[in-house]
Amino acid sequence: MGLYSLTRSIRWWLNGFPGDAYARLLAQSEHWSKEEMRAYRDGKLQRLIAHCYENVPYYKDVMDREKLRPGDIRSAADLAKLPLLTKETVRKHRDELMASNIQQMAVTWSKTGGTTGEPMRICRNVESGAWSSMCYERGLGWGGLGLEDPRIKLFGGSLGIDKKSFIENLGTRIRRDVFLPAFELRVDTAPTFFSNIRNSRSRFLIGYASAVFRLAKLAEEMNDSIRFDAVFPTAELLLPEWEETIRKVFQCHVLPYYGSGEVGSLGYSRPDSSGYFIPEEHVVIEVLQKDGSTQLSGDGGFVITELDNYAMPLIRYVNGDAGKVSDSPGSGLPFSRIERLDGRYNSLLLTDTGDLISGAIGAHIFRHVPSVRTYRIIQETQLDVSINIVPEASYSEKDENLILGLFGRHLGRKTKIAIHRVTHIETPPSGKSVFVINKCLSSPVRH
Repeated sequence: MGLYSLTRSIRWWLNGFPGDAYARLLAQSEHWSKEEMRAYRDGKLQRLIAHCYENVPYYKDVMDREKLRPGDIRSAADLAKLPLLTKETVRKHRDELMASNIQQMAVTWSKTGGTTGEPMRICRNVESGAWSSMCYERGLGWGGLGLEDPRIKLFGGSLGIDKKSFIENLGTRIRRDVFLPAFELRVDTAPTFFSNIRNSRSRFLIGYASAVFRLAKLAEEMNDSIRFDAVFPTAELLLPEWEETIRKVFQCHVLPYYGSGEVGSLGYSRPDSSGYFIPEEHVVIEVLQKDGSTQLSGDGGFVITELDNYAMPLIRYVNGDAGKVSDSPGSGLPFSRIERLDGRYNSLLLTDTGDLISGAIGAHIFRHVPSVRTYRIIQETQLDVSINIVPEASYSEKDENLILGLFGRHLGRKTKIAIHRVTHIETPPSGKSVFVINKCLSSPVRH
């Protein structure tokens, strides 16, 4: 056991965090048969439903109204007996979704939004977070990234608003992780980014899909040779042309992964297969059909049930993503697979100097502004950016100044930024979640 693993295990043991036990189970379960996986998944579902009926007012009311008892839901296929859970429902019934015995749990609150465009606050018990974290570690391990291996992280940081804890910082130092601020990546800063990557000697890169693509393009344009064993793009839809560029420039496996702030781990890639394998020890993904019915495979919108959040259960949650799910025949693995993901797309944004930065900056900023329900950023010209927001009643001048200040800092002082308050933002005919549209680029977002 390496130093990072040892210190983490000691800290977890002292805090009663079950991560190591879950990691051991996940190392075994990927070798189960499909029947064993389904039996384990359905057993967890039965226990969750029983808990919800006894302890969660929202689900007790729903099941009584539908004349259901816990015994009526014994498998993932039976979830269709329950109504869908929308973002609006979560907002409206947040208190009723909280377990009445929550005082018996160790819980954390998180601000979600990420790239889903609708920030919310979600409460999760410690076990839920542990399952999500260990599924994440296993997914990275499929790409060769071990627990002790240093990694380059190309994300947004905190934009100066939030700070990491001492323990979190200590862990990254022990492992020699390197953080690179995605929204500071420009032509003039790229040589420093390349130098930091080479000096780290890390063979793995994790980051926003658009930022990883931008890093690859800059390396190509500047003829700078950087190589990785694997790159893990996330948080945004990885466009085929982005994937091709990343693979060509970095000469590596490109292994995107899929998750959400509300639920956590949802799908991970493997070098020997296409698509995203669903960690079914932790989640169930149904597929919504045009007639309103759901299936456990096929094309359509995603309906997600997390099996481990007993504090604020999200059962049949419609997260706004879509795609194609299959039972992955012939893969040799016991998981269903997302064969195609039609998820969240963020175009790149232009700064006042003509540089391109990741459009994920919008999601990152609005994660800090819970008074904005959803948003869309439209870059009309290089120096004109419109931000349409659907505000909550609590939206304030302070919130607006924070938004303007953060966008202004990264897009440049010459950029004119206008915020428009609207009551609704239309979903494109494609059904894809599009939060950043850049009309200045040669390849605009396809609606």
